[in-house]
Amino acid sequence: MTAYWRGDLSARQLTDALAHRAGWDPRRHPAEQEILLARVVRDGRQAAYQAARQQEREAWRAAELAVDAARALSTEAYAAAQRTRAYPLPTSPRVVSGPQGAVARWRVARAG
Repeated sequence: MTAYWRGDLSARQLTDALAHRAGWDPRRHPAEQEILLARVVRDGRQAAYQAARQQEREAWRAAELAVDAARALSTEAYAAAQRTRAYPLPTSPRVVSGPQGAVARWRVARAG
C-alpha cells in the first residue's frame, strides 16, 4: 500500500498484488517481495521515461517543422513584396466610360 500511495504502483498493480496475481505471492520471503516490488517500480519508471522521451522528440520535430514552414512563408512573402514593388500601382485611377457612365477602375496587377 505504501508503494501505491507514493505513486510507485498503479491501481492495477496494487490490485494484482492484493489478489496475488502477476507474480505476487504472499508466501515468498519478504526480501523477495521487496525485490519484485523494486523491479516493478523500476520498469514503471522506465516506461514513463520512454513515453516522455518520445513525446519530447515529437514536440521537437513539430517545432522544427514549424520553424521551417515559417522560414518558407517569410521567404515567399519577401519575394511577393519584391514582385509588387516591380509593378507599382498607379497613383490615379483610370476612367473608363461604359454604358453606365464613367467608372473608375484600377489596372490589373501583373503577376510573374
